[in-house]
Amino acid sequence: MNKMQKGIGGAAALLLLSQLVACGDTSGNGNGSIDGASVTTTGEKTNEGAKAEQVTLRIMDWSDSIKSVREEFHRKFMEKHPNIKIEYTQLTIDQFKNTILTAVKSGEAPDLFPVPTGMKLSALVKDGWFQPLDPYIDQSFKDQFIDGTFQNGTTVVDGKIYSIPEAEALPSSLLFYNKKLFREAGLDPENPPKTYSEFREAAKKITEAGKGKYYGIIEGGKQNNRWLTTAKEWSSLAGAGLNGNSPIDLATGKATYDSEAVQGVFSLFAGLRDDNSFHPNTMSISAPEARALFGQGQAGFIVQGAWCIGVWNKDNPDLEYGVMAPPVPDSGRKGSIPITSSQPWIGLSADSKHPEEAALYLKEYYGGDFFQQERVKSGDAFSVVKGINEKYSTVEQLKQYYALAHEYGHLVPDPNIGNPEASAVFAQYKDVHPDLGELLGGTVSGAFKDFKTPLTAYSGQVDKAWTSAIDAAKKEGANVDASNFVFDNWDPMKDFLAEDYKSAK
Repeated sequence: MNKMQKGIGGAAALLLLSQLVACGDTSGNGNGSIDGASVTTTGEKTNEGAKAEQVTLRIMDWSDSIKSVREEFHRKFMEKHPNIKIEYTQLTIDQFKNTILTAVKSGEAPDLFPVPTGMKLSALVKDGWFQPLDPYIDQSFKDQFIDGTFQNGTTVVDGKIYSIPEAEALPSSLLFYNKKLFREAGLDPENPPKTYSEFREAAKKITEAGKGKYYGIIEGGKQNNRWLTTAKEWSSLAGAGLNGNSPIDLATGKATYDSEAVQGVFSLFAGLRDDNSFHPNTMSISAPEARALFGQGQAGFIVQGAWCIGVWNKDNPDLEYGVMAPPVPDSGRKGSIPITSSQPWIGLSADSKHPEEAALYLKEYYGGDFFQQERVKSGDAFSVVKGINEKYSTVEQLKQYYALAHEYGHLVPDPNIGNPEASAVFAQYKDVHPDLGELLGGTVSGAFKDFKTPLTAYSGQVDKAWTSAIDAAKKEGANVDASNFVFDNWDPMKDFLAEDYKSAK
């Protein structure tokens, strides 16, 4: 067995437990394949007279929203490096999780692939999934990235770089709204709703105006990660203190899923359900399918990430839409949308036979003169490369999204930065089901009429599972305790910066 096969146990267990806990991401990203099918791109036959050894570089991920730009990048790369043929496979997030687990277990992992959502890079490094990038990249390559890209506990493990973020971390829980449907419902498209009551009323009016042709809101309800992201980030805006860096409230060290802030979000979504404001296909479609139906004018609102902008502007050029912040409780905003530090994405397989060619691909992907520039120009995302966003961001909706994300979102503490050994706890943590996303999805579907009781039960179960994870990590030798997950100096209305880790008790 190779080292990846030997170390599959811990990572495999964690991956299977996280099947329904996909983030965004973007951190991270949360956007599945457009059509749910894998896409493989290979190069043309290389020049037989080429002196360099012919290499096939295998790459796998789920980044679908810029498929055409990625394919053009691959064509340009193979023209520039005729000895390298790129074999690119694109999957949905859920397909990727299952596929990469099988590939790693069988010793057939691609050369480059992302950290699966819901998993920690440090745990995968320990299990032998990835190798360091340091031998293949120089300081000039590292210097081109924005501050915070390479941090111990996120993209760096034991002082070595193992991964690079896909894009600048932005929340994926803002709302897009259809201005045309707003006008048809008698709403002002220049004054979108700001509170729960206003939002519910607007969705109801749009549904009534649609008379079965369009509805107030649509979601990709088949993807639990979308419910999970919305539940955590909207409730944090209401003061819950939840975020993607931990299953517990990092201000208190406790699970607070039955708090007033969380229950307020659930009550809002239950109200939207009772008003029949959800598109009837909501619970049976994926996020990309919901995105497509919104682009066709079948809903007034959708909760999604910035990656949708480039897709709509390309596929639905006549769509008149705006970007708005999530609504807040009628009593006002009490927190912020959590923004996590730049999260790991692409990494180099520990078993890659072509690490130098893989590193060359990364250098062109991030530092070349095409991909990052075209991605930002398309309106898909913001780059982690210095200067790209300022020079190439021209799409108005993307500018709006970026401004709102930074107005309503702030950096939250990351226990892995405060103490890298905290990763041992996350590796031991066994997620509780039904989780918060499943509970919100179940509330929308009508499976849970009373959401308060299961939220209270879930909080208790998470606290118990978290305590067990800390105990297990300590038993295995990790220098960590519960205090590493409490940041009493955290102000959710401000960014939690590097100096704040030093002053945390």
